[in-house]
Amino acid sequence: MGIGALMALPGGVNASEGLVDLRGAGASGSCFAASIYIDGGYKIMATCRDLKIALTPERNKYVLWMEDEAMKQRRLGEIVSGKYYGQVDQKFVKLFVTAERDPSANKPSDEILLSGNVREIDFGAGVEPVKAIVTPTPTPTKITAAKPEVTRIEENQDIQVKEGGLGGTVSTIFKIVLLGFGALLVVVGVTSFMSRRRSL
Repeated sequence: MGIGALMALPGGVNASEGLVDLRGAGASGSCFAASIYIDGGYKIMATCRDLKIALTPERNKYVLWMEDEAMKQRRLGEIVSGKYYGQVDQKFVKLFVTAERDPSANKPSDEILLSGNVREIDFGAGVEPVKAIVTPTPTPTKITAAKPEVTRIEENQDIQVKEGGLGGTVSTIFKIVLLGFGALLVVVGVTSFMSRRRSL
């Protein structure tokens, strides 16, 4: 049961829910699948009848696959006890079943037992099938910290440096504290000097 990558096309992808009848030429058994669009993906449920317990001793696993409009094929998962349930977030036009040695194979075997194309759900006369818009997920952007902005102004051989950001704020606070401490020293010095003069 795989969850695939979102088909990211400009303006979104028009996709529809659908039904699939999977039949084979000469192969025993058949499957019925329904695809319902929910929360950004297609929930797929399939049920099969009259599949042999093992087609051959080697190929004894039935696997459900999807095919998109570009004919790219992708494994959906193993059919267990004639049932399959899974999700895919990619539009597909066809489902098919193969017999595999390994149910987690990434490429289908040449022996396709059952297949069927997706058809729109018929809701009755005058009712349009619901089209879902799959919008590509935005790519997250990397946020970089802003560097302090330094502006230099030259006037009469004096250079004034204006710093922005956290460094400039700390520098300004330090200057204010230093100026306050200097003013306090001057006041203490003047007060001490005045006290001595009065005592003389």
